[in-house]
Amino acid sequence: MFRGREGERELLNGVLDAGTGVVLVDGAAGTGKTRLLAEVAALAAHRGFEVATAQDELDQPFLLARLAERRPQSPTLVVLDDLHLAEPGTLAALRALLPASTHEKVVWLLARRCGEGADRLFAAAAVRGAVRVELRPLADNAITELVADLAGGIPDQDLRALASTAQGNPAALNSLFKALSEDGQVEIRGEHASLRGDRSPRQTESLLRERVSSLSGKARHLLQVASVLGPRFEPGDVAEMLASSTAILLPALDEVISAGVVTSLEDRLAFRHELLWRLVADSVPPPVRRALHREAGEMLLGRGDSAVTAAQHLLHGAQRGDVRSIDGLVAAAIAVLWNAPDAAAELAVRALELTDQASASLVHRTVIAVRALIAAGKLTAAQALAQDALSRQVSPEPAAKLRHCVATTTLLGAQHAESVEITEVLLEEPDLLPELVPWVEITRMMALLGHDRRRAEELAEAVVRTHTGSPDDVLATALAVLAAIARDTGQPGAALELAREAAQSVTSHDLCAYPQLLLATILSGLREFSDADSVVRRARSGPSAVVTKELMVAVVQARILLQAGRIEEAAVEARSALSVAEETGHSALVAPALAVLAMVAIHTGDLPAAIEHVERYRGRVPVDGIIFSRAYYQWADVLVAYVGHGLDKALGLLTDEYPGLVTSGLFAEEPRAAGWFVRRALEAKDERLAKAVVDRVERLSEENPGFRGVAAAALHARGLLDSDASLLELASQQHRDLWARANAAEDLGVLLTASTDRSASVKALENALGLYREIGASRDSARVLGRLRKLGRRRRAAPVRPASGWSSLDDTERAIANLVAKGQTNRQISTQLFMSPHTVNFHLRKIFRKLGISSRVELVMRSRDDQ
Repeated sequence: MFRGREGERELLNGVLDAGTGVVLVDGAAGTGKTRLLAEVAALAAHRGFEVATAQDELDQPFLLARLAERRPQSPTLVVLDDLHLAEPGTLAALRALLPASTHEKVVWLLARRCGEGADRLFAAAAVRGAVRVELRPLADNAITELVADLAGGIPDQDLRALASTAQGNPAALNSLFKALSEDGQVEIRGEHASLRGDRSPRQTESLLRERVSSLSGKARHLLQVASVLGPRFEPGDVAEMLASSTAILLPALDEVISAGVVTSLEDRLAFRHELLWRLVADSVPPPVRRALHREAGEMLLGRGDSAVTAAQHLLHGAQRGDVRSIDGLVAAAIAVLWNAPDAAAELAVRALELTDQASASLVHRTVIAVRALIAAGKLTAAQALAQDALSRQVSPEPAAKLRHCVATTTLLGAQHAESVEITEVLLEEPDLLPELVPWVEITRMMALLGHDRRRAEELAEAVVRTHTGSPDDVLATALAVLAAIARDTGQPGAALELAREAAQSVTSHDLCAYPQLLLATILSGLREFSDADSVVRRARSGPSAVVTKELMVAVVQARILLQAGRIEEAAVEARSALSVAEETGHSALVAPALAVLAMVAIHTGDLPAAIEHVERYRGRVPVDGIIFSRAYYQWADVLVAYVGHGLDKALGLLTDEYPGLVTSGLFAEEPRAAGWFVRRALEAKDERLAKAVVDRVERLSEENPGFRGVAAAALHARGLLDSDASLLELASQQHRDLWARANAAEDLGVLLTASTDRSASVKALENALGLYREIGASRDSARVLGRLRKLGRRRRAAPVRPASGWSSLDDTERAIANLVAKGQTNRQISTQLFMSPHTVNFHLRKIFRKLGISSRVELVMRSRDDQ
């Protein structure tokens, strides 16, 4: 296809219609002059014209001689290309021939490379009315069409950006795509073309390198300095680094823009493609590049620009003992400590590596590096660095900061006793920095919560009594500690009130959102899922991105998803949290993730996994008690023991190891546990245990009348104990989570099997089966199917969705697909659907597999087709 010259061809067609005239074609090299002349010659021949053309510039004089000797007998098209190469005599003869032929049926089609010769001929012809055709760079739409022709598919944005380096020149585009083809760089998926990133583009790089090499020396030097500043750069920054001015650099800037190497954006200039930027950057020798980075960083620091931007250069260019550059790295690390902890850790550690061991700033920079490593979740490295520094002579103030850092890492590593010991010794020091005191107190309270509940409660109550006035973080922590203790001792009303107050008292993001996340766990336990999701969403979107907070959010979100019946998503969140917690040394967050996975495994019938998860967290003494209550872990242990080893083993645990479980706060944190315990007690004919459970959950319901989840649990437990079908039916309607509702429906169905009319029993069991299937509780579904078979009702296995296509997507997958089709990112989707970005990514992978696609672009196209 001959793309983008429709206007020129229409004009030339008009000249052929007239049968006489002179057309002057101007164009830069590669703009398609020869192709246009060939197209017009073919068209003229088809229309009956005699076409006379010279083979090259040497043949031009002979052609003119032949034309001068004879009078054309039919309409004739004379085509002369590359007249910028013609000899002066040829041009003179042509100037003489043109006026003499105006009365004949002759169309002259004359072409040259613009600005390179034949100026007098073209000027004279223009004066006599010749038609001018200037071949400009192809328009954007024509470029897209031509790129699609060359690539074999609709180009994506990255491929179009690379094509833009050709500046709309068809020949340059052809050369580029020939090189890409030789490199095997173009990948076709369906109707779409994109660049591959897994192969070395040697031919393409060679072509682009030639383009850069053809520039003047000043232009190349400008590009090399600009490449150090990044893919996008301010021309003023380049001028400053070259000790020049933008005005002086203007010719070189024009040259690199005209060559298609650089383009102009609204606020700055940019390399047209990353390949070009990388090629230019790689052309700068490493020692020179480091020096340029250092100069760029110091330039930015010197005029007060962002320390973070400056640090990006100093990270590459700073040298040992370079105080100004190292201070820039430290300033940048502090600036991004909370919202980009990984970057902060890299900057701070690099600054420390460049610091002389004799420097007075060594200890201060060590403190910053340790704090940044903790924020980035690199607890082992942080602790080792702090203890190494403390093994040397360190003044009291930085020593206290480093010891507090060690207390923090031991707390997060579930070494609660060690953390308590370090913080209490620190608080006894008379000269402890005033700004450090609150954080040491906070760490001590949190460590005591995992180590000594009585002392934690006493200390928290003392803080609440003495901290009056405006909210502060010590008060928020104390309130959260009291809320956790109230939750665990069966005071859900007090726990919820304290947790709300704690969440409102937080003033700093340094607390890693613990008070907010504790509030979310209490709300979710009470089955107030909407409120819990809102709290988690606020915590997730807060200003802090430290790894500890991200892990805590993931763990809490996993249990909320599990309690809400979204088992598969809960497993994804919990596995992700467990992997990161183990990798980073966050031992305090391993047990919560394992507990969620144990519950998931029970629901899905994976008994070996459930047993493994429980055995792993049982070995962690004491088990959590900070994120989830210890009762939650104990119940999971009893539940797994029952499924794996039978009733005697489960009740033995209840008697020997967890005698206080029934009287704890479990039934407010997990209302569905009440029915489970009554069911097991009746199975064992242990009426005392059954009555104890019913008494406990009914008392919780009476003392907390506003909690509907606990009220439903009380109805469920009493209905089981009294064999009251009406109470069980009411519980199946009022339970706030699907699993508990299904349990109540199943219990109702089992109770009604003794009646003469078994249809009501079947109905209740089928209701339970539908609920179990909805949440993916395959083990429970299998049990109910067995009950239905005994009643003579054969139910097929769960309706199987198609393996592929849109109909194979479930509701969550369809919702995500629709939001992707609207252009939303994973993070935006996660906010709307109350799930983490990696949960969204998990669903996207399933969607891609079911639809047989591999990219978001294909999903958008398939979605539009479906609509």
